[in-house]
Amino acid sequence: MAYTSPPHSTLFRDTSALSAHRFLVRFAQSLINAFLWVFIFAYFTQAESVSNALIRTLFLYALAQTITMLVVPFAMRRLRGGMLAGLIGGTLLLSAALLYAGAVVSGLFPGGTAMLGILLGAYRALYRVPYVLENAAAGTHKVRFGAELLLALAPLLGALFLTIGGEAGELCSLAAFFVAVALAPLMFVPNVHEKFSWGYRETFGHFAAAENRKILIASVGRGALGSLLYLVLPITVLFATRSYLAVGAVFSTVLLCLFLFRFSQRRVLTEEHADAGRYLDEYTALKEMGLAFGRLALCALLLVVFSPLVF
Repeated sequence: MAYTSPPHSTLFRDTSALSAHRFLVRFAQSLINAFLWVFIFAYFTQAESVSNALIRTLFLYALAQTITMLVVPFAMRRLRGGMLAGLIGGTLLLSAALLYAGAVVSGLFPGGTAMLGILLGAYRALYRVPYVLENAAAGTHKVRFGAELLLALAPLLGALFLTIGGEAGELCSLAAFFVAVALAPLMFVPNVHEKFSWGYRETFGHFAAAENRKILIASVGRGALGSLLYLVLPITVLFATRSYLAVGAVFSTVLLCLFLFRFSQRRVLTEEHADAGRYLDEYTALKEMGLAFGRLALCALLLVVFSPLVF
């Protein structure tokens, strides 16, 4: 991996700006991730049976993962000329996706849910953090207990917002606002150049290669577990309790347990990205594609299980 590093005198400023950006993005994700697919599922139930709504939610989730797999090799190839474009573009896509989700669940775009899957899939493919800055930040910042605890409790805060009368669309818009604000610190993050040498078809060839099977098995497993956490668990809790507060409380409890475990090992809460959204290299591309494939595989399994209820 090759890169052009910023001057040492500006490194602390650069890593501090990156840390601020990442916290805002991660807080927005923690605030909405427990509810996003619950909102979509609830939106589909307005015009469909519960089983049909579940099938449509799974297809939309699968579309997002398919887009990620198809776009990752192209995005990695394009970003090698400067990763700041990926940070800005990915952040804009995430903010747009959340705004669009809010509009969809508010009934402003009936029948336009496919665009949400496209936006979310493209965001995951595009958003990359420069290795040199992330590595420097890891060496200059300790794990901040308070910040990570706030991230773990964000789903409960979102649930409280909904409980006191907030609307689903408003929570999506609030999360989109935090993501948009996260663009401001990027003015102080330098453009870092890193290397990605594989072509588009070559990347898929390596994805299927036997020598990369160990990496892919681990990534596929992580992707499937991520789907259980972000898709299956919230919908199951909502279906069982009919309570957004219960969804937020359960999700925060899970994140809190993960945080305490990781904090004991000096690690922070993970994101739904290979290497937590860091780095641009060949094997990160394989890991990101493996994560998407794992989510897609779980969707396929769930579709096989629930399709007989519909057809």
